[in-house]
Amino acid sequence: MAERPPVALVRCDDYDPQRVEDALRRAMDLLGGMGSYVRPGQRVALKPNLLRAMAPEAAVSTHPSVVRAVVRLVQEAGATPFIVESPGGPYTPALLRRVYEKTGMRQVAEETGVELNYDTSAERIAVPEGGLLRLVDVLSPIARADVVINLPKLKTHNLTRLTVATKNLFGVVPGVTKMGYHAKLQDALQFSRGLVDIVRAVRPALSIADGVVAMHGNGPSGGDPFAGRVLLASPDALAEDVVAMALVGWDPLTMPTIRVAVELGLSTGQLKDIELLGDPIEGLRFQGFRSGSATTVDPGLVPRRLWRFFRRLLAAHTVDGRSAADGQVPAESLDVGTVPGPLRRWATNQLVVTPRAGQGCTGCGYCARHCPVQAIRIVNGRAIMDPGVCIRCYCCHELCPQLAVELRRPWLGRLFFGE
Repeated sequence: MAERPPVALVRCDDYDPQRVEDALRRAMDLLGGMGSYVRPGQRVALKPNLLRAMAPEAAVSTHPSVVRAVVRLVQEAGATPFIVESPGGPYTPALLRRVYEKTGMRQVAEETGVELNYDTSAERIAVPEGGLLRLVDVLSPIARADVVINLPKLKTHNLTRLTVATKNLFGVVPGVTKMGYHAKLQDALQFSRGLVDIVRAVRPALSIADGVVAMHGNGPSGGDPFAGRVLLASPDALAEDVVAMALVGWDPLTMPTIRVAVELGLSTGQLKDIELLGDPIEGLRFQGFRSGSATTVDPGLVPRRLWRFFRRLLAAHTVDGRSAADGQVPAESLDVGTVPGPLRRWATNQLVVTPRAGQGCTGCGYCARHCPVQAIRIVNGRAIMDPGVCIRCYCCHELCPQLAVELRRPWLGRLFFGE
């Protein structure tokens, strides 16, 4: 871990191509220039967030103006960039063609000559010691690239709070192989340990985040565009995530990937330990940025805080012979681990948001085919989610072609937190 990893913040009001390129050049100049990260003759993998085939204005994908500007700077440095991504769903050339077309990447390729990757092979690469995983499955073009540049979109996420630099690299895991990772890493912290291992294995030279138009609410595909007006750039993906959390007004340590990084000694999770370059963060902070409905109640992130809301329900629970329900014991002192298992599981299920098919469901079966634990059946032309099997990875919400999967709390969660 660098003593004070640098993160450049540059205001960028819209996606005018020249304005984006000027802002990116300024950000890279603050970091020593693109030539500090790529050398002539190298093949450079550009990994944007292309979650699904949606138009740029939907704020789901890294905007083509940002990708175009990065391509130009890499080409000017004498390297050969190519665009590579594994969107949600099966990793096939046909799907890639649709995604590249809809997200504007094909147009970027036509304008700049950058290669669009169609190689769907995969390899396993080793993870440095000290993490959860020993090997990770990655796209072969990523494994074979001389340099990887990470191009995330700043969005909310219903499992990791935000998807920025760290979460974006989950897209190097090929196609439906991602389902196996979700099935194996079933809670937010375990999944985040896997994400941090992927970052450590891939080692991106740069992470350049598109926050010009971010997404808030139920991201990463069903939320609402948010005018963030900022580009972030850093050689340290975890530091960029810390700054992104500070930008949206949230404690960085409530992002599970940052918590994992702190445990591993890869980050302090503190904004004060990052060298901020460019425009002052105070003038760039997001106002009115909404979290996803699942993120404020994830018991894997802030269990003690959540349990304050349940002290009235724990009348039978005592600490040193005193009751928590009658106010003798502060709710903060309750240890979740001492609450009886059945009650703890019931309460957790009341807090955690569950996916369900809304009115727009067409029964196409896409969610069922891509559920990592087979928790979804199609009954009478409609998707039915089994909450007893569901692991709350929210893949169905991310991938539904009709955006018909709703995230809903059980009745008690709604009573405490609203919709």
